[in-house]
Amino acid sequence: MMTLKLFQAMGLFIIVAGAVTLVILLYLRFLTNRAFKVMLKMVDANRDCNYDIALFLPRAGDMMKTVEIEDVFYDIAYGESSISKENSSHKRTITREISRPDYSIRLGVVTISPRGYQKYIYMIVFETLFVLIEMDILMKIKVANEALVNFSKLQTFLLHDVKNVTQFIKGLLYNLGRIKGAEREHKFIDYLRESAPALSVRTDKILGTLEIGTERKTDESDMQEIDVTKMIREIFELYGIKGEATGSGTVFAEKHMLVTVFDNIIKNIHEKSRSEPGLECFAFVREEGEALTVLIYDTGSHINEIERMFEPFYTTKQSGLGIGLFQSRHIIKKFGGNMTVANTDRGVEFTVTLMKGVKPAVIEDGPND
Repeated sequence: MMTLKLFQAMGLFIIVAGAVTLVILLYLRFLTNRAFKVMLKMVDANRDCNYDIALFLPRAGDMMKTVEIEDVFYDIAYGESSISKENSSHKRTITREISRPDYSIRLGVVTISPRGYQKYIYMIVFETLFVLIEMDILMKIKVANEALVNFSKLQTFLLHDVKNVTQFIKGLLYNLGRIKGAEREHKFIDYLRESAPALSVRTDKILGTLEIGTERKTDESDMQEIDVTKMIREIFELYGIKGEATGSGTVFAEKHMLVTVFDNIIKNIHEKSRSEPGLECFAFVREEGEALTVLIYDTGSHINEIERMFEPFYTTKQSGLGIGLFQSRHIIKKFGGNMTVANTDRGVEFTVTLMKGVKPAVIEDGPND
């Protein structure tokens, strides 16, 4: 009889214990699901705030209240930026600090419940918030460092061309002072005629680079009728390109902008020819109604990841900046045209489509009345 009662008591205990355990597990599952929902909301909010920590933290603090985290306090510094919020309570807190050469994070949360199982939920949400903050900082540092490197490359890129123009001007002034007699004057003028196309390409390229991304209103005085075939031939000659430019067509536009476009294309082909000595380049210009199409292709090897050719700061060259072709397509689209590149059977082919533009009619003064 005693044994039966003992087994009944044990059975009842097991049933009650199992029921209590089930209730606790269900409650923990509810809390965990709620925590995961908050975590997902924080990830979405971080993206919506464009990974700006100062905007994200207040929103994250409001979300965390649903899992019984009363407040968030922090002291964060990276680069020249810093944000902080003091702990306004002396209740239970969870804190964590990390210090690196480029940044430091001190993060804390004020919790409500003292229960042990609740602390597990707190830690899941807290660690998620900490990881998101550190990720945002590292991303900003990486972007800032890349921007500095690219700016340095752009500065070097411009200084190279500015240096060439400056050296030409200094040489010009030196030779000007040495001119004596009609024969030397004729030689000097011939030298200027020979140097003018190359100098024009350099100065136009500098102007085009400086104006990238600007929305400066075009002055009609900057516009001129351009023989595109002739311009391409001059750039071929500047880089010593093997090949020829054929066809004909003119556009009415800012010359230095178009020089920038075709100089970037042909310069890429020229640099490619250094590792492929037999490479040649051909250009064909044709007018099609109100548009003008320019095909430029080389006879060299195909380009890997050619779909990334117009991506800013993407380059296959060790010393490349990765902005030239991006800049070129930006200019062409500003002119209402388009620019594409593809690997073809005859080589890498660029296609540039331009609107020809309308040259203003010259109104001649009539006879006086």
